[in-house]
Amino acid sequence: MTRRILLLVALTVTLGLGSAPAGALSEERWTDATPYGVFFNDYDPNFYTGFVPRVQDRRRIKVHLARGNQLRIRMVLPDETLDHYLLDQVAKHDLYQEVIDKEVITLTSNTAWEDYHARFEAEGLREKASRKGSLSPEKWRALNVEVIDKLNPERLYRIRKDFRTLASDWQKLLSTSAPPEDLEAKLDLVNALFPRRIFAYKLSEEQEAAFAELISLAGAGDSAAFAGKAEAFFHDVTEGIYEIRDGKIDYYEYTAIYPAGTYDTTTRYKDRQIPAITTQGIWLFQPRLYGTGMVGMVDYISAAGYYGLIPMFPYEYAGGSSYNSIHNTGISNWIAGHKLLPKEWKSYTEGSRTGKAYNRVALTSRGPVSHGCTRLNSGHLAELRELLPSTSADMEGVVNYRNVSYCYDVFDRRGDGNVEIMGVQYYIAFRHTNQRVAKQIWAQNNRKDFYDWLYGDEMNYGPVGQVTFDDVCEGKFVGKKAVEGRRWKGLKLYEAPYQPETLQFYKIKGVKSLSHQGMDFNRELRRVGYGYSVDRATLLLD
Repeated sequence: MTRRILLLVALTVTLGLGSAPAGALSEERWTDATPYGVFFNDYDPNFYTGFVPRVQDRRRIKVHLARGNQLRIRMVLPDETLDHYLLDQVAKHDLYQEVIDKEVITLTSNTAWEDYHARFEAEGLREKASRKGSLSPEKWRALNVEVIDKLNPERLYRIRKDFRTLASDWQKLLSTSAPPEDLEAKLDLVNALFPRRIFAYKLSEEQEAAFAELISLAGAGDSAAFAGKAEAFFHDVTEGIYEIRDGKIDYYEYTAIYPAGTYDTTTRYKDRQIPAITTQGIWLFQPRLYGTGMVGMVDYISAAGYYGLIPMFPYEYAGGSSYNSIHNTGISNWIAGHKLLPKEWKSYTEGSRTGKAYNRVALTSRGPVSHGCTRLNSGHLAELRELLPSTSADMEGVVNYRNVSYCYDVFDRRGDGNVEIMGVQYYIAFRHTNQRVAKQIWAQNNRKDFYDWLYGDEMNYGPVGQVTFDDVCEGKFVGKKAVEGRRWKGLKLYEAPYQPETLQFYKIKGVKSLSHQGMDFNRELRRVGYGYSVDRATLLLD
C-alpha cells in the first residue's frame, strides 16, 4: 500500500467514511453461471485476438474513470487509422500466423487463435484489404469504416457538427454570461464551445488572453472577427484533433467501456457506502522507472505472474518500486473447490485446447478490490493495449480523467445531444485475500442485485436501456483536481455490452517468459500498426 493511499485511509476514517459494514459482504456462492473473464491453465504470455483499431496519436485518446466502476476510452480517429485499418488487421494476423507456423511459439490453454483466424477468413479481410489499389480514396475509407463498425458493434460513431453554428451559439453564451472570475468558470465556458468533446482542464497564458479577447468580441457583437478567432482558439485548446472542412466538423469516434476495479475501500455518500475512487483528478500515463520487470517504459510488464504478462499503464509514482497503474485483474482463481465461483465453471471447457476443463479463471471485481491501482479484466487490458500507440514513447501523456467518487461519467456518446450516464453489463464484485484469491462478494452476480448494491436508491431500476437516475452529478476537472460538476435529473443509464475477452496463450520456444528476451517478445508482438515497423529480430524471425 502506498504512502498516499495510507493518508487517504486515515482521512476517510477521520471523516467517518471508512469501509462498508461487514454485513455488506457475503461468502455465498454466485448463482449466475454466465462465464466472465478469461479461463486458462498457466500464467503464459498471450496475444490479443480481436479487431479493434489502433490510434498512434496520444492526443486523440482520453480515458475516463467514474462512479459505477467503469473505464471509458474515447478515441478521435485520424484519417490514418481509417485508411490503414484493413491493412493493419492483415499485418497483425499474418505476423501471428508466421510465429506459429515457424514454431517460434507454441499455443497453450485455449483456442482463441483458431477462433480469430476463422473470423478473419469468414469476414474476407485479406480480400477486402486487396481492394485498396482499385478503389477511390473515398470508397476505400468507407470500406474500412464499414468493417470497423461490423467487427466492433456499438463502438463506432460518426460525429458531425456545423462549426459555424457552434461558434454562433458560443458567441451568444459568452455575451450573456457573467464575466468568469476564476479558472473553473472559464473552463465551463470553454468546454461549452463543443459540449462533451472538449475536456479542457487548464489554460495557458496565451489561451487565457485569447479567451478574454473572444469574450470582448462577443460582448461587442463583432461576429465576423469572433468567428475567425473562435476557430483558431478551438484548434488550440483541442490540440488540433478536430479538423474543420468547409465549416464542418465530420469525423469518426471510437468508444470502449470496460468494468473496472478500484481501491479496496468505500466512501459515504447520501447515507450509504459507495466504492471510492482514489488518485482523483488528471493523471498522465508515464514510464515506469522502478519495478520487477524491464523499466523505463509505459508498457511495463511485471515479473509477478499474477499480472498476466500483459503490459500495464502507470499514471502515478507511489514510492519505492510501486506505481498506481491500469493493470489486469491482479489475481486469478483456481476453479476446482472455489467457494464463490458458480459450480458450473468447474466443468467449463469452451475453447479449451485440450478439451478438458480449465484450471483457473481471471476476472476483475467491478468494485473495491485493489491496493491503489485500477484493474481491468485481462482480455480488456490486452484490448486497451491494442487501441493505444505502438511505442511506449507515444503512450506517454495519455490523459487519464478520474472523477470524484460520487460523480458519474455523463457523456453524449453519439454526439447527437442525447446525454447519458455511462455503464456496462458486468455484474461481478468481490474482495480477495492477501494470497489473491476471491473470498467475499459485494453482491450476487445478477443484474438486479448487483445494481441495487452498486447504485442503490440513486437508480430507478428497469430493463437494459430503461434504468434512470433522478438526481446525479457529473464529474469535471479544474487544473488537475476532480470536482463536482453539473447536476442532472432523469438521465438514462447506457449499459455497454460486456466485450468478450479474446486472448491466446502461448510459450516461446527456448525462451523463458519472464526473461528480458521473453518480455521484449511479448511486447513487440502487440505493436503492429500503421507507421510502425515490427522488429523481426526481437520476434526471432530474422
